[in-house]
Amino acid sequence: MNKNKLVIFGSSNILSDLFDCALAQGLVVSKIVLHLPETVGERDISLAERIREWAAYGPAPEVLELADFQPADDELYLLGPTTPTRNVLEQEILQRYAEHGLEFHTLIHPRACVSPLATLAAGVFVGANSVIGPGAVLGRHVFVNRGVTIGHDTHIGAFSRVQPGSNVGGLSRIGHSVTIAIGATLIERLQVGDHAFIGAGAVVISDTQAGALMVGNPARFKKSVLPSAD
Repeated sequence: MNKNKLVIFGSSNILSDLFDCALAQGLVVSKIVLHLPETVGERDISLAERIREWAAYGPAPEVLELADFQPADDELYLLGPTTPTRNVLEQEILQRYAEHGLEFHTLIHPRACVSPLATLAAGVFVGANSVIGPGAVLGRHVFVNRGVTIGHDTHIGAFSRVQPGSNVGGLSRIGHSVTIAIGATLIERLQVGDHAFIGAGAVVISDTQAGALMVGNPARFKKSVLPSAD
């Protein structure tokens, strides 16, 4: 069966990028399934406003609650939130729909360059004009936004996100649930621990411990951002 309907679980500001990529791939965003009430910040765009804008390009997606969703054979699935805590959403979905064998789609923009020697796990998103080098390995639900370069043989752990314009050198090991913010640069052969946060524009030239917030050029430790054990 030709699966051409994309279902997005959860909402965030990256939805426009996901919609753009789906459109470029000839997919229809058919449903947005919310697991939490929407929180719209002062400078955010609401989901309703986004859907009104998308109406010029095709049918508006149905918005429904997770409790009301049932999988269909012609659907592809992707997570919509960008925060590393989306691993909780993945587990909820997999448990709720275990009998359906639901699997997540890997969505790659046609203007991205992904080496055939790279390995991308389920749920990965790669945005326009990004380059994934040979031997690179991206774990589950890694989000690579627009204009990113991931060097050869670099491994990025599950649920990490690499924001627009960032550059990650080759032969590096980036942990689980790491954030690399807009325009950051990481030289090659680095080790970055789980849950680390590399600030916007930071230039990282040495290994980074788990949960560290690194800022500046060269990047320096500012504080720990490890998630609470509660």
